[in-house]
Amino acid sequence: MWGRSPILRGLATIILFLSLEVVSILLIANDSVFQRVKISGALMYFKSSISSATSDVRYYFGLKEKNEILLNENQQLREQLSKYKTKAEMADTLEGFSSVNPDFTYIPAKIISNSTNKLNNYIIINRGRRHGVQKDMGVISPVGVVGVVSSVSDNYSYIISFLNINQSVSARIEPSGAFGPLSWEGRSSDYATLTQVPYHIRVSVGDTVFTSGFSTLYPPDVPLGTIRRSSVIMGTHHSFQVKLFQNFNSLRYVSVVVNNKKEELNQFIQENEVKR
Repeated sequence: MWGRSPILRGLATIILFLSLEVVSILLIANDSVFQRVKISGALMYFKSSISSATSDVRYYFGLKEKNEILLNENQQLREQLSKYKTKAEMADTLEGFSSVNPDFTYIPAKIISNSTNKLNNYIIINRGRRHGVQKDMGVISPVGVVGVVSSVSDNYSYIISFLNINQSVSARIEPSGAFGPLSWEGRSSDYATLTQVPYHIRVSVGDTVFTSGFSTLYPPDVPLGTIRRSSVIMGTHHSFQVKLFQNFNSLRYVSVVVNNKKEELNQFIQENEVKR
């Protein structure tokens, strides 16, 4: 049988070679203290290499859990920051100071579907009605605006992405304080356009763009990007190219924005519009 198959003959040769090597190593180790130490050192190095590789594998597969923990911690820190900002704004009113509710709270979510190569892109997240998500809530990341909730089921939400030619966000440029609508024009997912900034306002390349806070969808001061270049429209207004901080192709985790005073504000606006 061994003679008829070259593969089996080769396998038998390898097994024999390895067996002889093992026997030789054992004989050398038993015969010489020096060789025994050298062999033990080699074995220890081999074991430590295997242990290190195993540890790296365990660390890699544990990243998902670590990301979830960091995401929840980020939400807690963001909510605490919102609460402190609200308290600072109400510092002159001591009554009820300790019971101030933050203007915004956040629902952490994971993206399960994300398109970036269309003119009207969308995102689906693993949070829905039973988690507190409602239609027309804003969605953000630590480095940008992600989109607006369009519809919800019990466990999922459909988001109209910021990478949608029909979407825009009110943005503010620092340090000038100028503001205008920021929108995506359907080209590169790395860039957006900020318009309607009066020509006389001084803006420099490298200035940072944030959310203005003039919308009930998003909190103020969410970083959006930096000014890359500008052009003048009809001699009266600037149009700026903005390099977005958010990389939509690598986006994994987001936060749904809950504006705790949205209903009160909308009702107040409606009542005053009726009076006019």
